[in-house]
Amino acid sequence: MRKASFGRVLWGLGLLAAAAFLVLDQLHLMPLELGFWAIFWTVVFGATLITSLVNKSLGGSIFSIAFLLIIYAKPLHIERIVPWTVLLAAFLIWGGLRLIFKKSWRPTVIINGEKVNANWSDLKAPHKFKAEHVFSDTSSSDNGDNIVISEKMSSTSRYIHSQHLETVTVNVSMGDVNVYLDSAKPAGDEVVANINMSMGDINIYIPTSWRVDNQLEHKFGDFTIEGDQPAEGPTLVLQGRANMGDLTIKRV
Repeated sequence: MRKASFGRVLWGLGLLAAAAFLVLDQLHLMPLELGFWAIFWTVVFGATLITSLVNKSLGGSIFSIAFLLIIYAKPLHIERIVPWTVLLAAFLIWGGLRLIFKKSWRPTVIINGEKVNANWSDLKAPHKFKAEHVFSDTSSSDNGDNIVISEKMSSTSRYIHSQHLETVTVNVSMGDVNVYLDSAKPAGDEVVANINMSMGDINIYIPTSWRVDNQLEHKFGDFTIEGDQPAEGPTLVLQGRANMGDLTIKRV
């Protein structure tokens, strides 16, 4: 069985916690009487808050807190200002902080060793990566020289058949991506894999003759290279950042 990604574990634990809180609430063992929908939305907005903080989403973080305040308005004694005052305040806070901390709240995206000024909505734009081959939501294979794969909260498999491959950029947020390079051939002695991942899983399949040079910044997750490293051959150079996710290189 494949190891679960951090994102799936987070949502799984949230649902288990919701079930436990619901039972305790119905047994009147909770200090607060919440009810099913209060517990359900607490799990949803709590998980959204965590993922927004990880992905540096300012709006997602602020509005998640705002909705949590609305849910707990009664025990917090703020019923007079919900929902519209809280939502308006959240909007104004978001606007103010966005103007002050505009750059620092963008996701950290590294392409070919350099930081790119981009939001998630930009990650499928070819001009950001100097690539002519950006995977759409419906395509599954490509033979371009510079490939971009972006997935958010979904699972996908992409097959690269390029015979002159230079770079592969993989952007993942709370998703699972399988990248098959076993049919690809590098343009030179190396292929650069730009990894930008938060709370996800990436599996990259490479030929047994390829070497791996790991230059990746990796935090709170597992990094695994399967198979023996050959003495010589084309090199897959891993660059970028991986936070709270698992990256596996598999030789086939």
